[in-house]
Amino acid sequence: MRARDLTRGKVIEAGLSLLDREGVEAVSMRAVAKSLRVTPMALYNHVDSKDDLLRAIASYVLDKAMFDGGASGWRDQVVYCFSEFRALCLRHPGLSRLLEGPDIAPTSAFAPMEITLRALGQAGLSDLDSVRTYFTLVSFTLMQATYQSRGDYVDLEPNAATQRNRINGFGFKVLEQMELPRQWDFDRAFEFGIGLILDGVVSAVQRRRA
Repeated sequence: MRARDLTRGKVIEAGLSLLDREGVEAVSMRAVAKSLRVTPMALYNHVDSKDDLLRAIASYVLDKAMFDGGASGWRDQVVYCFSEFRALCLRHPGLSRLLEGPDIAPTSAFAPMEITLRALGQAGLSDLDSVRTYFTLVSFTLMQATYQSRGDYVDLEPNAATQRNRINGFGFKVLEQMELPRQWDFDRAFEFGIGLILDGVVSAVQRRRA
């Protein structure tokens, strides 16, 4: 690419592509310039620094995300919000690490928090418990998406461990007798997990009102 054909949008897209393929550690001015076949100096006509580039990538991804499903019920709203969050993490596995950087997260990163806290408030949770629940949902969703993106941890799979006789005879009777599906259904697992968390919200509200 010729430097005169370069745009800020193309620089951001190249950085995002690098983030998706290799992770946030791989995103540097030099690496992005190499992927665009321009000199690193050419990038500085469009971004001020590496941090400016990282902020632009985060904004590019999050500003387009639609976390508000417009659901009337609080539970449906939370499920929609975190289903979108999970889909975003699966499309861009390096996003969570990117947002950990200081002064990188754009204002739009607070959109799912606002939506979730409003919904949990409607459910009857206190402000503090709503925030606690939000971070529980974030942690669960991030871990589940990370697990799915990386693929199975074969050495820790009960089925695989049993088949390879790694746990047979060591007293793990429950694991030995389990009959699990050969192919893990991540979508069903996500639905089950978020359902457990939200069932906990209902129980917490009932205890509070008792």
